[in-house]
Amino acid sequence: MMPGTFTHPALLAPALALAAVALLLGAWAQTRPGLGVRVVGQHPLAQGLGLALVLAGAGLGLAEPRWGTPEAPRLTVRILLDASRSMGVRDADGPAGATRTRWEAALADLDRLWSQPNPGILFSLDLLTGDALPLLPPGDDLKLLRDAPRAVTPGEIGSPGTSLGRGIPQAAAQAAPRAPEILLLLTDGEETWETEAAAIARASAPLRKAQVPLFARCYGKEEALPVGRAPGQDELLFSKAHPAFLAALAEACGGRALKPGEDLHDLFQSLAEGKTPLPMTRSRIPAHPEAGAWMALAGICIWLAAAGRPMRTWRPFLAVLVLLGAPAPARAGLPQSIQAWLAQSALERGDLQAADRWKPRGDRPAHRLLRAEIELRGKAPAAALTSLAPLIGQGAPRPLPPWRIPALLMAARAAMDLDRPDEARAFLERALIEQPGREEAIHNLQTLLRDPGPPPPPPRKPPPPPPSQASRQDELDGLKQRLPPKKPGGVKDL
Repeated sequence: MMPGTFTHPALLAPALALAAVALLLGAWAQTRPGLGVRVVGQHPLAQGLGLALVLAGAGLGLAEPRWGTPEAPRLTVRILLDASRSMGVRDADGPAGATRTRWEAALADLDRLWSQPNPGILFSLDLLTGDALPLLPPGDDLKLLRDAPRAVTPGEIGSPGTSLGRGIPQAAAQAAPRAPEILLLLTDGEETWETEAAAIARASAPLRKAQVPLFARCYGKEEALPVGRAPGQDELLFSKAHPAFLAALAEACGGRALKPGEDLHDLFQSLAEGKTPLPMTRSRIPAHPEAGAWMALAGICIWLAAAGRPMRTWRPFLAVLVLLGAPAPARAGLPQSIQAWLAQSALERGDLQAADRWKPRGDRPAHRLLRAEIELRGKAPAAALTSLAPLIGQGAPRPLPPWRIPALLMAARAAMDLDRPDEARAFLERALIEQPGREEAIHNLQTLLRDPGPPPPPPRKPPPPPPSQASRQDELDGLKQRLPPKKPGGVKDL
């Protein structure tokens, strides 16, 4: 288990050192039978092992293993969706033998992925044209992820064409350092900006440096089909899929090409659980908080079993005490750390009812964050705001604790669910003031502050009514009066 999975890792090293000393002393006593008093049936080596387990279990319990939180996901999937005009070609296989566009086939795969629970996995969404256009930062809001690409029409956004050699490095630049991430590319494999060899060389270098493998799925057929006419031109454009180029690109980037019927959900779960290898070491599955207690209990049992004859008379009394004390913890309730682990495990399985039953009631920030997340998913935003109230007060402690920004983001979500956008905006602005550049806060705030658009043009003034005949005659008379008098003409003028 990695030290990063503990809340207090400094307590683990002394406990392990003491456990090693106890085990060595037991081995030394076992090899020196004549140097000390030993009762009948005593086994010093087993007693040393039992004492070592007790000390190691105590250290493990005091170190407090963490459970997973949204801030420490087991996997981040960055989805790069091709939004060029060629994705509008209708040559992809659909249900019941029907055909559909490549764009519709890609959205159907994403809908199938996001219609199932994905515990411990965050998704981001970028659009690929001549450049990579960020659409959604990493998050676990599956409803927002499903709705966002439906507002996009292929070919009407971004630069013309498709540049895999430019878009993939731009998406890889957003990857967090030393974090388990992969890149999922959904495209027809058509490169229109440079040669295929140049695109592979340009895209593979940054991905291998960041240790982010590329998984790609190709849509369409290898037959040239018309796309439409280019804007302002009479030439008809054609498009076809390039699965061989896409497979070579994925292998060069440390991944592989996905088969048409391969389930994305099963692939990502196997990657998150460690069943499928990744170049970057992923965060481990959290240990049970009660593992240290069970280890210490096993050590006590081994020590009593190897203590010799005097302890044998105590064993029935100890068994009676254990039986009498068993109902007491059930009446007192489980510790908050164990309840939090049970609730987090149920939340990762998608069992919201069990998560609500085991949600912790403690006042620790991690407990409040977990309780608020369960209440948000259970459609109880008011209860979530109540749970987060001590964490979102005015004035942030310095240095900024790790729970502060997640608490403000959750509070903003709860305020939006309660139809209080001004309060949600205030939470997001405070999050950006305390931690500038937070992607999720920037995106949510931009969603709230939508551009109202240009103001309506002023109403046009109606033309003046045409003058009447009498007014025209009056105007002519006035004009005659203003003109200089004309000399009368006659014979004498000649």
